[in-house]
Amino acid sequence: MDIRELRPPVPDGPFPPPTHYPPISTTGVRGARSWTGLTYAFVHGFRPLTLDLHVPTGASGPVPLVVWIHGGGWVEGDRRYVPLQWGQQTLFDTVVGAGMAVATVDYRLLAEEPFPAPVHDCFAALRYLRRYAPDLGVDPGRVGVWGESAGAQLAALLAFAGSRPYADPHLVGDLGVGSGPVDTRAAVLFYGPDRLEEFAADDGGAPFLGAAAFQGDPDVLRAMAPAEHVHGAVPPTLLMHGASDGVVGVEHSERLHAALLGAGVDSTLEITPGADHCFIGTPIGPHLDRAVAHLRQHLR
Repeated sequence: MDIRELRPPVPDGPFPPPTHYPPISTTGVRGARSWTGLTYAFVHGFRPLTLDLHVPTGASGPVPLVVWIHGGGWVEGDRRYVPLQWGQQTLFDTVVGAGMAVATVDYRLLAEEPFPAPVHDCFAALRYLRRYAPDLGVDPGRVGVWGESAGAQLAALLAFAGSRPYADPHLVGDLGVGSGPVDTRAAVLFYGPDRLEEFAADDGGAPFLGAAAFQGDPDVLRAMAPAEHVHGAVPPTLLMHGASDGVVGVEHSERLHAALLGAGVDSTLEITPGADHCFIGTPIGPHLDRAVAHLRQHLR
């Protein structure tokens, strides 16, 4: 099966989490030169941390770079796949077709290591891409981040915390190349949480997390909240959310948008009527096009 043929078991609505995928091949991202399985960091005792990068072919010079961070409730997901309802490769094709490179990152999931490990990994991937930008054909000064759901929380921390003059070492970590700039010029956040308390209870009612996910430390839980890192130098941010999202309520994006505006940030909130999590119930194409337009505008 080619990756573009991969579909959810039902066309709409919830379905059980996949337990595996069939043998999958791919013709790659259209119009791109691809690096797959780049090891951006080693963590002793863990698998190598890897990313894929797709760069438009035929570019006359270094191109802008979009760092994509997958969702999955911090407990599942894979850099190679987007939500099954969207159609595989469509997001990557769209970014490359707009003349930008796209990197897609694997990070440690919470059954492997608690917060802030996933955040450290994403910062390490960003530092790696900027360190090796000349070899990869990307412009280290024109980098944007884009994430969905749990990946939007991670993307927000990259964009918000990484844009401070002195990034918090406890948040950015020192994995991989260990040092280097981590600021970005644009962010797109698809239906991400602005805070995590409602997902962190140990009462069996929370959909994703328990106390172990943040080392049982309320300070770590607060530090993982994008709302805690809002400041005036946050790059232009586009928040997109379904009005009927039953996993991460639309109020998360509404609160974060209000906080960004209050800090003087160029923030845009677009709410899609009738859309559930992953924009189920509406076509994905217009959402991807809108996100890419925002990134192109600010990474030109």
